[in-house]
Amino acid sequence: MIMKKQIIFSAMTFLFAFTACNSVPVIPPDLSYTQLIQLGQDALDIPNYKAADAYYTAVIQRFGMNTAVYIEATYELGHLYLMKKRYGEAVAKFIEIKEIYRDAEYGTLPSAYNKLAQIELDQIPDRYKPDSERSGNSL
Repeated sequence: MIMKKQIIFSAMTFLFAFTACNSVPVIPPDLSYTQLIQLGQDALDIPNYKAADAYYTAVIQRFGMNTAVYIEATYELGHLYLMKKRYGEAVAKFIEIKEIYRDAEYGTLPSAYNKLAQIELDQIPDRYKPDSERSGNSL
């Protein structure tokens, strides 16, 4: 009987730990965008994709009027989608980033995310990309 209780307790503990790792967090309203990005990256490392998505989305909702911040959070979402093999969504995010850079005045945005978006886009199978992005073509 004691052994049976230990097994049930162990199973319940494992189940609780597993579901806790995949839950969506309550996001405090006073966090900066850098804190939210870091929390998203930490969640991605666990991996807790739902939490990472929630943190990156919160950055866009709260700080998206700042184009550089919007690009960083959008890139992180695209990277998340790429990791989850949600290629269509990843392509949309990376192309959006490239379009923002194409329309921006040179030097007004940090160039790293434009290059990173292209690198990630190149990893996605061509069948998920528009014709302009297939086989090394770029915007």
